[in-house]
This record gives sequence, structure tokens and C-alpha cells, in this order.
Amino acid sequence: MKFDKNGKPRTDAYVGTFSTQCAGDMLEIETIKDLVKDMNKELKYYGATDKRGSDLRFRVCVKARKPINKVVNRRTGNMIGHTGHGDVIGGMANAAAVDVYIQRRHCW
Repeated sequence: MKFDKNGKPRTDAYVGTFSTQCAGDMLEIETIKDLVKDMNKELKYYGATDKRGSDLRFRVCVKARKPINKVVNRRTGNMIGHTGHGDVIGGMANAAAVDVYIQRRHCW
């Protein structure tokens, strides 16, 4: 099990948390995406498969965190920044930070 810099337990797919206001962090995310794209090209070229014979590929998953602007809940009147499912209201445009994961892509 992985732990982030604050000691919070993370999944093995976790790469890091990046700020959306920092241009360097955004470039680093693009670099990660390019590396995974190149890795998938190599895996396809060599015909890499898992133990069941499925093609082995990976994907970069970027999840929005820390909402910038919160909205008023019409029912309770409280300020909220997340939906009931945990997603940031307003999507990536309203996120102050993003978590990046590299996950297995299942090709059916």
C-alpha cells in the first residue's frame, strides 16, 4: 500500500496530487500521459498479454479535487462543493487540485 506525503493511504495506481494553477504541474501531467501512450504503443507492438490472454494496456485517470467555488444546496442552504457521488461540482474547471492515477485499461 502507498502513502502520500501527508501519510494518507493510497491505492497502488496513485501517481500524485497536482495543482491546476501551476503550469509546471500541468506539464508534468501531460508528460505522464505521453509516457503511458508510448508504453501502450510498445505493449501493442510486442503483443503483451495478461494471464487470460487479454491485451495489456494502461490509462491515465485524472480526478478533480478541492473545489474552488462552492454552490448553495437548494434543499439545505449549506455551501457544497461535491456531488453526492464525491465529484467536484463544475468539473475540472472548478478544481484547485487533481489526483492522477495510472490504471489498467481492459480491452474487451
